[in-house]
Amino acid sequence: GIELSQRLGLRLVLAHVAEGIVVPNSGDDDNASVTLKGNRRGGERLLVQLAREYGIVETAQCRVAVGDPAVLVGQIAAEEAADVILVGSRARGWPRRGLESRLARELEAETRVPVLIAPPSRRRREAPAGNGARS
Repeated sequence: GIELSQRLGLRLVLAHVAEGIVVPNSGDDDNASVTLKGNRRGGERLLVQLAREYGIVETAQCRVAVGDPAVLVGQIAAEEAADVILVGSRARGWPRRGLESRLARELEAETRVPVLIAPPSRRRREAPAGNGARS
């Protein structure tokens, strides 16, 4: 997704939606529950970590939300005028080969934006060493 967006000169928006229940009219962070705040901050940290890992901190915009993932990813895609939504997947086990993404199936009902399912990475992600360097 990153290489493709760079080659085509497209803007990249990283989005993370943590499942959770949002109380209506609690929009500002001061009135949000501790769990909601924690989920939001955890999502922000995850996106920053991914942006650093892939060297796109300066170029990618990050969006975090808490609630129903399909509804909110669809909403973010609409707000950002997305041309495509790229979601991750898991490999299915035997006997059904292929890719599986519950979010992609749910997005079909929520948005008209095409959904592309990315296969799981075949390489293990390197864990950063204590000093932030790659091991």
